[in-house]
Amino acid sequence: MDKIICVGKNYPDHAAELGDAHPEKPVLFMKPPSVLQSAHAVDERLKLALPSHSTQIHHELELVFRIDRAGYKMSIEEAQRALGAVTVGLDMTLRDLQSEAKKKGTPWTTGKVFVDAAVVGPWLRLSDVPNYLDETFTLAVNDKIVQKATARQMSHSPAECLAYASQFFPICAGDILFTGTPAGVGPVQPGDNAVLVFDSIRYAVQWTKEVTKA
Repeated sequence: MDKIICVGKNYPDHAAELGDAHPEKPVLFMKPPSVLQSAHAVDERLKLALPSHSTQIHHELELVFRIDRAGYKMSIEEAQRALGAVTVGLDMTLRDLQSEAKKKGTPWTTGKVFVDAAVVGPWLRLSDVPNYLDETFTLAVNDKIVQKATARQMSHSPAECLAYASQFFPICAGDILFTGTPAGVGPVQPGDNAVLVFDSIRYAVQWTKEVTKA
């Protein structure tokens, strides 16, 4: 994997809950592979650290795609063929730092890149989930479902997002594409537990305090 490509504000209801205007084109940002946590089996439980330099750490549930074909300036059809596998994941966000960056008109990097900032589950081949755009994906925090959606609610489809990103930089095989979060984002605290579900994928996460050096 070379990079994690992320799309912001891709669900109108999420843009609305943040009080943001709905963009006409995908909003892109990146995360490095060093912040990725992966569940490799159904019902696996991950422990995720919550950084100490933020007081507003939010979960963002997303459909995530693995790219199996490299490309540059791809058409939507080429991008569709490049999508190889799907899972459900979390784009964790330090909302206070992101909001501060938005006010200043600076990049969101400090609000989006930190320890355990990206989470993915076991992968399903797209050929095994032909109706993946219609499958519901959910996040339950402390046994309460807080986010629920299908990819049909996206403003820009996964293939459209990938094709758009490829107009600006080369896409590598193995790259990961986060496609945006629906409404329902919210804070998490140390000790909170969550379960992510999509089709046959189900796995859990638990948030803990970040261990800092003395």
